[in-house]
Amino acid sequence: MNPISRMNRAEKTDFLCALLLLLAGILGAGAGAAFQGQDGGWDLRNYHWYVPHALLSGRLGVDVLPAFMGPTFHNPLIDVPFYLAARAFGPLAASIALGAVQGANILPLYLIARRLLPEWPRAFAALAALAGIGGAMNIGLLGSTAGDNLLSLFVLGAVAALLAGPRWLLLAGFLAGAGFGLKTVLAPFVFGIGLTVILFAAGRPGGFRRVLGFALAGIAGTALTGGWWMALLYAQFGNPLMPYFNDIFQSPYVPALTFSDPGFTARLPWPRVQLPLLAGIVDFVAAEQAFTDLRLPLGCAAALVLLAGGLRRRGAGFRLAVLVLATLVPWSIGFAIYRYVLAFEMLGPVLVLAALALLPRRGAMVLGLAALVALAAITRPPVTERVAFGADVTGVAVPPIADPARTVVLMAGLTPAAFVIPAFPPEIRFLRFDGYWIDPGETAAGYARAIRAALAAPGVTALILHDPADRARVDAALPRFLPGATLGDCAPVPHHFAAPGTNWGHLVLCRVEGWRQAPGPED
Repeated sequence: MNPISRMNRAEKTDFLCALLLLLAGILGAGAGAAFQGQDGGWDLRNYHWYVPHALLSGRLGVDVLPAFMGPTFHNPLIDVPFYLAARAFGPLAASIALGAVQGANILPLYLIARRLLPEWPRAFAALAALAGIGGAMNIGLLGSTAGDNLLSLFVLGAVAALLAGPRWLLLAGFLAGAGFGLKTVLAPFVFGIGLTVILFAAGRPGGFRRVLGFALAGIAGTALTGGWWMALLYAQFGNPLMPYFNDIFQSPYVPALTFSDPGFTARLPWPRVQLPLLAGIVDFVAAEQAFTDLRLPLGCAAALVLLAGGLRRRGAGFRLAVLVLATLVPWSIGFAIYRYVLAFEMLGPVLVLAALALLPRRGAMVLGLAALVALAAITRPPVTERVAFGADVTGVAVPPIADPARTVVLMAGLTPAAFVIPAFPPEIRFLRFDGYWIDPGETAAGYARAIRAALAAPGVTALILHDPADRARVDAALPRFLPGATLGDCAPVPHHFAAPGTNWGHLVLCRVEGWRQAPGPED
């Protein structure tokens, strides 16, 4: 029997409303992605275009740290669909499709709002969901490869499943684990939802079985999206979280360091838990760009109200408040990067309406409408790095290279450049000896040995790719790695991102002259 035919009238209305909202979210976000232009962000130029290429063409370990120490090893799975779509259909179609998928966040938002506002007209849930995807950072990321408003689908889906009742705990665990497997920056959310499940299942009949099922489903989700990648990293380098926590895993490929990125935490006084109340109000406190949005601060304040108001009656609002606050505390301490809790920006309007629902209904509804209008009016999206759509994503023009099979390209400086690699002949290896967390004087680590081994091959020609703006750094780093080496003739490497009025890296490819093989520790 058709499942829709078994629904009552209210359920059919809910289903139709959810379907229409999903369609509106998909079409609106796809159009927003097209309107803003192609993603030209730092992360795309560094690794979002390179890592899926490296996965699909078997370049893991062929190139050495081309996207710097950390991102070279990030799970590429989340980037593969855009990469394949852009290759097959061009950047415009791929960006519209990416934006459309990001617009699907409206569906779990609506389901969460209906669960928190069961006695309010469903129009309020629909408006809260629309207001949620209309947040400043989400708008700025439409069509972007950053991935945060794709991960939010897993976060919001897990929250919706959690609030739907014990029958859906397995789905909640699986979605939370799958999101974490794609990008481990969801660790604070995994902690928050895990703590919430334990608190509300413990001591109840069947509680242990439900917590165990949730945990096993989470492990299965992580294994599906990230386990294969961790296994590959461990097999090839000896560290499943490469390069992070290498002081524990002791991979010989990189130095035995933690490689911890403090994000924005270094700018804030301890204990930093005030951050959710500042992000979106104080510029640059949790993001590289300036923007204005009260969704996260008001959502955090609303969660505190729901926590206090639900101590006696621990309903859906109380559970969501526990989850939100239990996530934001470790996020504030460990990451403090706004994009990583983008799902909670989206949840802000829902949380505000849920807190207002503690008041008498008629007045609460008026205040709720006023709050949604105010949120929309105050919103100021960030100015993100965009370029005009072209025939392909990067528009790289490779200068003539006489003998690609006997050529290696060194990389140095702080300008992201790995996006050019897919355009070069596949025989050429790209070897970074300088950059973020990469010391040109390193001799013991496996990556440094691999570069020197490549340079020791008979008849090899060494070129170096860099941004002329980094020339002083390159001039200082090159002789540290290759004593006696200097830069020779250079040729420009034109690309789509070197647009007028930007400083996104006017790359050049230069001959390396006068060098001799740098001695390793065994010499």
